[in-house]
Amino acid sequence: MHRFPRPSTCLLRHGAAATAVALFALPLAAQVDTAATAAHFDIPAQPLPSALALFARQAGAQIVFAAGLADGLRGNAVTGRRHVDEALADLVRGSGLRARRSGATLTLEPVPAGAGVTTLTEVTVSADGMEASATSPVNGYIARRSGTALKTDTPLRETPQSVTVVGAQEMSARKTDSLADALGYANSIVSQPAGFSRVADDYSIRGFDAGGRTGSVLRDGMKLQATQFDGGQEPYGLERVELLRGPSSVLYGQMSPGGLVNTVSKRPTAEPLHEIVLEAGSHDRRQIATDHAGALSADGSLSYRLTALVRESGTQLAEVNDDKRYIAPALTWRPDASTSFTVLASEQRIDTKFVAPMAYDSTIYSRTAGLKIPYTLFTGEPGFDRYEGKMTTVGYLLEKSFAGGPKLRHGLRRYVADVRYSYLTPGAVTRGNLARRYDARDDESTAMTSDTSLEWQLGSGRWQHTVLAGFDIYRKDYDGQRFSGTAPMLNLANPVYGRLPVVSGANSGSRQVSTQSGVYLQDQVRLDERWVMVLGGRYDWSDSRTDAYATGVRTAQDDRKFSGRVGLVRLFDNGLAPYASFSQSFFPASGTDRFGAPFQPVLGEQYEVGVRYQPTDGRTSLSAAIYQLEQKNVLTEDLVDSRFDVQTGKVRSRGLEVEARFSPLRALSVMASYNYTDARTVADNDPTLVGQRTVGVPRHTASVWADYQLAALGLNRARIAAGLRHVGPLVTATSASARQTQGYTVMDLLLSYQIDAHWQASLKVQNLTNKRYVHCLSTCRYGDERNAVVTVAYRW
Repeated sequence: MHRFPRPSTCLLRHGAAATAVALFALPLAAQVDTAATAAHFDIPAQPLPSALALFARQAGAQIVFAAGLADGLRGNAVTGRRHVDEALADLVRGSGLRARRSGATLTLEPVPAGAGVTTLTEVTVSADGMEASATSPVNGYIARRSGTALKTDTPLRETPQSVTVVGAQEMSARKTDSLADALGYANSIVSQPAGFSRVADDYSIRGFDAGGRTGSVLRDGMKLQATQFDGGQEPYGLERVELLRGPSSVLYGQMSPGGLVNTVSKRPTAEPLHEIVLEAGSHDRRQIATDHAGALSADGSLSYRLTALVRESGTQLAEVNDDKRYIAPALTWRPDASTSFTVLASEQRIDTKFVAPMAYDSTIYSRTAGLKIPYTLFTGEPGFDRYEGKMTTVGYLLEKSFAGGPKLRHGLRRYVADVRYSYLTPGAVTRGNLARRYDARDDESTAMTSDTSLEWQLGSGRWQHTVLAGFDIYRKDYDGQRFSGTAPMLNLANPVYGRLPVVSGANSGSRQVSTQSGVYLQDQVRLDERWVMVLGGRYDWSDSRTDAYATGVRTAQDDRKFSGRVGLVRLFDNGLAPYASFSQSFFPASGTDRFGAPFQPVLGEQYEVGVRYQPTDGRTSLSAAIYQLEQKNVLTEDLVDSRFDVQTGKVRSRGLEVEARFSPLRALSVMASYNYTDARTVADNDPTLVGQRTVGVPRHTASVWADYQLAALGLNRARIAAGLRHVGPLVTATSASARQTQGYTVMDLLLSYQIDAHWQASLKVQNLTNKRYVHCLSTCRYGDERNAVVTVAYRW
């Protein structure tokens, strides 16, 4: 049994076991126009940082305030045409903050003890909209900080690697139902259709598999799932979804070279936060979600968060339901300003059916002769197919800042998943009859993960260092019982259900117990506030034991590997930040060669050059990157004995990414992205495969989303948003004559109306034109048809 790090005696004296959230203040002064103006405001009660950002847009001004000063506070509702000074005073009333102006200089500051809240006169306000920390709510569509790429709270413009951050406000604005949906407008990531993402978070990033099986799906910076079929994460329980592109083993150990998806849980807040959201929509969808937070003690040192969701729904397949139960309680204790201890827990239950993939030649898009599987035909058996999954997590995050010394972070989480699912997989179509195969599975997964690090701020004058040293460990026990066999055929012209397969035969499953651990060291070096260099290294130990139930054979795999990263960023005063980086990844390869020697880990290396532009106005974020990513030690057939493999294969991905998030008008927000990916095999023992494109990776993807408040039409409370998502053609088989699917473009629409300071109603329609398409990897699934959802939310 592997022992996990224990809290030190010093930490116990402070009442818990590790670290504090450090919030760094910025200078709080801005030169503003002294003319008192009026504007129309429509700001519901909400967290104060987002309320200030919305106030700034509607007032046509800016507020500069200390990062962290408004964190955890609540802004009051402000509506109607008001003088800017009076509106701001009402917005922050009761928050413990006030705006003070000396001449043309405005600062937002705490109200002194015994002082009242001062009503402002002749004030025009400004706000940079920057979130307080890397785990704080993102204001609108533009994030400024992240903790995923470097494991430290770092501005995005100082990060030498491509990152996209999707905040809870954006997920709420776009009404997302899954992580795949949340990342639907990010570039370089391709997700399965939503029919599959109900049971899994499965992606490819920059042309490489990055699903749960690769260890590339994390929560709060620590590995989460044992397999991708444990169940997808519920986005309503998340504050952020962050996509980090490129190899990142230097901080996270074994994972895909394409990148990772890290989610940030909603955290407790001292200020009250309450909402109830009701939904109804296509396929008899009914859902209620609720989110509550606030202080549990008079001094605010103890606070809570409770998030929950219940859904009962059908899908475009009449035989497939989409039911879910989710609850996530959280508790934070802050005994002093330097210590924070947060307990996070969650449980979700999913009741649906697994949508099995089909061969390309069986789809309606194939040109081969014969009947095809209709778009909305359920190819399984209603009395046999099922997916019942339960996923539970419980853990804590401890942070402690020492005066004049390091900052300690320590997190630990236990994860348990119990999934039972049975399904029929469609095969070939012969004389109108669809061959089918059954699979019955019973998976049990348990995992423990822990990450402990120390961060030092060192240096003075021209040179400054942020040094991070840490140790993490992830231990999982995955027990998969699997039975498979032939199932009765289904007549496509006249489908009749009820002929159920009989589960029998040998158990082809296995039990795998593995431990992954590593030590890492990183230095973020700043010179003259103009240059930032990132240097990092990590050494990993990866041990696994797999017992096959059918044969009783135990396979052992032990790997050791060093990974590194180096990056350089040049910071300009106008917000421009070009960068260059080199990074590595590794992932253990199971099995042995014909001599019985275990395979070496599969290695990834990436060179990336990019540029970001984030001016201080907080209204613009532009980024572009080009990269070359190569994976080595890929398995390919042994030319001496075809029963075995050797590690002489290579796969390469080259690409261009462009992403823009900006507000050209006060009432308009726009997101746009374009991605070009050239992923192909560059070395293989089969010469016909060399040079062929990677299966399931489109060469071109693009998206645009525009969100507009209809103030110009006199509808200040109304908002309309629309988006287009384009996926280009992709190959369905790795061969010189590989078939290529058609590209497709899907349109989404959202209408929203703020009834008053508390009530909001909206209508979301995904795939507005009811575009039909097929998405393929080596096998295919049909895309989701038009789906409409009406939402009514009450917040107080």
